[in-house]
Amino acid sequence: MDAVTAGRVSSLVTDVEDGLREHADPDYVAGTVAARSPGKPVLGVRIPLLRGAVKAGLESAGLTARNQDPVVVFGAADALWHGSVHEAELAGSMMLRLTDLRMPAPMILRWALLLDNWLSVDELGGVVGMSLVDDPALLHQLHGLAVSPSVWQRRLYVVSLIRPVKAGLSPTEVPELDTLLGEKDPAIRKACVWLINEAIKARSTEAAAQFRELVPGAAPKTLVRILDAALV
Repeated sequence: MDAVTAGRVSSLVTDVEDGLREHADPDYVAGTVAARSPGKPVLGVRIPLLRGAVKAGLESAGLTARNQDPVVVFGAADALWHGSVHEAELAGSMMLRLTDLRMPAPMILRWALLLDNWLSVDELGGVVGMSLVDDPALLHQLHGLAVSPSVWQRRLYVVSLIRPVKAGLSPTEVPELDTLLGEKDPAIRKACVWLINEAIKARSTEAAAQFRELVPGAAPKTLVRILDAALV
């Protein structure tokens, strides 16, 4: 990275971080910590204001989905994801989503190492899902997430499937999904319910029938109830 590009990355990161601090709300910190339990310190920035700080930083840098500079955006997003506060982590994912950039597998796997709360997982999952829609072969490179001992990495794998399954990917073609559908951990179970509901909204009985192949018995009861209702 040359000096000019490095300077643009640094400026973008600084602008977003300044925006986050500007919107910090001490009264909102306790609720954020209780609801998400992130490992990093919390500023207490509400999501709409957080997104606004990212948009403002990108606008100042002249970056949009139509006017991308992947080196600058990836550099800034990576710095934010590895930043010192919870909200910066979320801002990194939002930056990629707002500029419509696709993440390569090594970057996804590297970011996944820091996952420790549901909101960071779900923000990142949306971005990973965009990448999977464009490059379904990427799914096999993310296999390690599906079998990870980290519940957050496994949840990321499930959440990232929402976009591609809605777009037509058959759940029967997804490695390890049958195992994940049978998990009892609430973080995984809720992600599976979310995935199935979104798939049924998009592809109705077709998606329900495909998921039912992966859940052939009477359990898990919650998933079976949703699927059988969609198949009636």
